[in-house]
Amino acid sequence: MQPTAKKTSLPKSAHLANVALFAGLLSGCGGNVAPVTPPPVSQPAPQLYMSPFVAGTTNGGNSFLGSSDTQTYTFDDVGGAFQQTTYVLSPPAQQGAQVINAGPLAATTERGLLNLTVAINYNPTPNGLIVTHPALTGGLALELAGQAGGLVQLPGQPVAPLVAADACPVNTKPQTYQFVTIPLWLPTATTVTAGDPSWDPATDTAYGSVDVTASGTSVNFANIRHFTLAGAAVTGTAANPVPSSIAGACGPTQYGNTISIPGQIVVTDPNPNPGGTSAPQGIVGIGPSGLLVEDNGLAAVATYQNALGAGTGAIGLPKPAGPLDTGSLTGAQYMGFVYGGGVFSRVLSSSPSGWSSHLASFGFPGSPALPSACSSFAAQTGPLVNGIYGGDFPQLNGRDNPSASANGFGNCDLAIDLGTQDTANNGLYPNATVWMGESYVANVSMTTRSFPAVAIAGQLQGKVAIFLLGKDATQPWAIYLLSTN
Repeated sequence: MQPTAKKTSLPKSAHLANVALFAGLLSGCGGNVAPVTPPPVSQPAPQLYMSPFVAGTTNGGNSFLGSSDTQTYTFDDVGGAFQQTTYVLSPPAQQGAQVINAGPLAATTERGLLNLTVAINYNPTPNGLIVTHPALTGGLALELAGQAGGLVQLPGQPVAPLVAADACPVNTKPQTYQFVTIPLWLPTATTVTAGDPSWDPATDTAYGSVDVTASGTSVNFANIRHFTLAGAAVTGTAANPVPSSIAGACGPTQYGNTISIPGQIVVTDPNPNPGGTSAPQGIVGIGPSGLLVEDNGLAAVATYQNALGAGTGAIGLPKPAGPLDTGSLTGAQYMGFVYGGGVFSRVLSSSPSGWSSHLASFGFPGSPALPSACSSFAAQTGPLVNGIYGGDFPQLNGRDNPSASANGFGNCDLAIDLGTQDTANNGLYPNATVWMGESYVANVSMTTRSFPAVAIAGQLQGKVAIFLLGKDATQPWAIYLLSTN
């Protein structure tokens, strides 16, 4: 059941009240928050973003995965504040909307990044206590021009995509989207019991495509194609085949003007570890620039897929009308995030362990020429077909610290080799490879290694976007990049 509808942007009076509210909240933090200079004015009112919960998300030590619904973020670029809201229906701890994190938001000089500081945290306990603490710094976000979407990583949390579903899509002719799964952890036969969700790259959807048509409140998803990481078609079983067409309905919700996909699909999970079937309700947001984000309604029971992604959802791009210039992709500079899904043990915890999420930059000044900082790493990777070098940033108190970089570019301990573009699908790179250097902050093996991946690329409101999903021997890895030059 969808929450009560509300507008996706606030009127001027609400905007002023919102700023005053944040000022009041921050004033109760014992002076732990320094004054914030608002970023340059880029929007007239706070912008609401829909965002799925990603595996590893917690709040006050409580895991949201398996017990929570879609979340929203509101960014107030004018007032310099943000808030994260959940919609859990679990009385007495929470009924309906609840702001769980809020604080100042400020522009930086580091290539379009925003800094987010958690000054107020609401821990949804039975007593409904607001927990104050010294402000948590180190939150980071990227907003697309015109606030059509972006990426956000709160302190200690995994990166999550943001989509501004300001209006229902209107396209009588099919618009093709390509997408990659937002992954869960890998299944482990000895630690995952029946009923625990996971993502198995051998059998579950890693990427795919869909044709979307929309008129009024009616939205149709047709010609849905699902593929595993190795490129095998995902068809389900004879009794419960993967659907090729799904009907949805678009309208105003707490998350914006989002598309609801009723729990009409029951697909047998081909991965034998979790087992079971599920028919959750999915939510899809499509931004004005074409960014597509799906939350597939992950529940406490095993979830294989509802419509697109097989993990916690999917992130997608409009399929380019013609083949992309791969040389332009590899010659650009990017900012983004690298997410590792980790592992899961029901015996040890109710949330995954070993997951990671870190800011990263790819491409360097002077690209495509290989910078000297990459010479030793490039010697380990060898020649790349269509390579982009990049890496993480120095750490400060366990948080990514891009301000420590003199030029806004990070280390050189990651590389993406896109491989060749699929001849039948513009913007799809089905045989990509990721190289992870021994110095990358989340590389626990501390050895340079490579693993297979799939990538999609396209345009989002003047930005080039690359979304990638891969898997090594220990966990899935997702990389989300937006061009900055």
